[in-house]
Amino acid sequence: MTYIFGVFDYVLVFIGILISFYLYMTKDFGYWKKRGIPEVPPKFLVGSIGYNFKRNQGKQEQEWYNKYGKIFGIYEGSNPALVVADPELVKDILVKDFPVFPDQRELRFGDPILDKGLFMQSGERWKALRTMMSPSFTSGKLRMMSKLMEECCQILIDNLKEAAMENREIDITQYASTFTMDAIARCAFGIKIDSRKDPSNPFVTAGRESVSPVPWRFIVANLFPKLAKLIRLSFFNPETTLFFKNVIEEVVSKRKDLKQEEKPKDFLQFLLEAVENNEDKTQKFELDDVVSQCVTFFIAGYFATSVVISFAAHQLAISQDIQDKLIKEIDETAKESGDLDYDAIVGMTYLEAFFQEVLRKYTPAIRLERTAVEDYTLRNTGITIKKGTVVIIPVYSLNHDANYFPDPDKFDPERFLSKKSSIIPFTNLPFGYGPRSCIGMRFSVMEIKMGLVRMLQIIRFKLGKNETAIPDFDEARGLNRAKSTFLKIELRK
Repeated sequence: MTYIFGVFDYVLVFIGILISFYLYMTKDFGYWKKRGIPEVPPKFLVGSIGYNFKRNQGKQEQEWYNKYGKIFGIYEGSNPALVVADPELVKDILVKDFPVFPDQRELRFGDPILDKGLFMQSGERWKALRTMMSPSFTSGKLRMMSKLMEECCQILIDNLKEAAMENREIDITQYASTFTMDAIARCAFGIKIDSRKDPSNPFVTAGRESVSPVPWRFIVANLFPKLAKLIRLSFFNPETTLFFKNVIEEVVSKRKDLKQEEKPKDFLQFLLEAVENNEDKTQKFELDDVVSQCVTFFIAGYFATSVVISFAAHQLAISQDIQDKLIKEIDETAKESGDLDYDAIVGMTYLEAFFQEVLRKYTPAIRLERTAVEDYTLRNTGITIKKGTVVIIPVYSLNHDANYFPDPDKFDPERFLSKKSSIIPFTNLPFGYGPRSCIGMRFSVMEIKMGLVRMLQIIRFKLGKNETAIPDFDEARGLNRAKSTFLKIELRK
């Protein structure tokens, strides 16, 4: 054993490694300040977000926005990222100069299934996959899937009727989650379940495991992307995605012997047919590509749609006048059309305004992200965004800026009716915008609206005994959700 200056050599080596790691993790700190751009001071290892991982991300980013303005820098771990919130510059990034910002954050770390998903792709592969998938979300295809959705709506109504007749309060978040679980399983995988009555179903268990509210994998992937890639860290539990792969392969196998007219009209079938009819000889698609899109569709759609429904129900419970207006429109439309089908629901104007205001006030998707594939000068600002830099568009902050939405904490559907013309473009981006906008937007809208309409045809929402007017946000990062929303359900007379 040797000594250096009276200290064991391995102790000095260990100290040297720690110092080197600290210097490496902080080497880019001050990147934005040196360029004359306001920045949120970073902390070792965690960057600008600080050590409180339970803090709501939307509220945190809103504080930054109010303090530092419409353009400022942050650090994700040790990586500099630029926040851009000026509507004209947002338009440039998402639409006008899209070829410079065609990609989202790099999240491919070695998962053999999810790495093939549309959200993970870039370049020609992304274009080809998006082109192949887009026909699955046409109005005609949505009408077909709405028939499957109706079955799930009926299950939801039956469960709510049961709760109403027992005169008990329920956590509407759980009911919304089971409805979206059933709907996506039915419309994406062709599997019929009642996750409320059968919570131990393997599909239900796997689905819930895939959307943990604060996944440590999410934090590691964002703060330490190089480490995540090195250790091939999957963004979600690999066992869960493998389960979905096996389920889909079994479903596909059963459909091989069915005649065309016997095959279900669901997302899985539309994708299988798109792969079979693919005319792009430069891109080859296989069953694993179909599996990946279905799994991604489930994960993305399950969480977002369930939280919107729960926020909507909570808002109706505290705004009885708005609930009255919505019920009146539903009843009148049903009387005029004779049947509240897909087209009748899509055409309801007050429902649309209510839906948009729910998205604005509660902002499920807190931010949008794009990555520069080349150096780019941000219009007349003199700011150069270097290749590989992540650009963040703070959707929650824009939605709660009083300059764009007066009295932003007030719930007011009139913003999207009589006041709609005053909304400045690119200040309200619930599904993104441009070529990289959410491909499943129309499906999600259909699912949420159908669920709300069918519920309000039968029941009314009222606040639970101990429920507050302002929901308690979960600490989940990336997406907003309420911890719980206890409401009283009353059957309509």
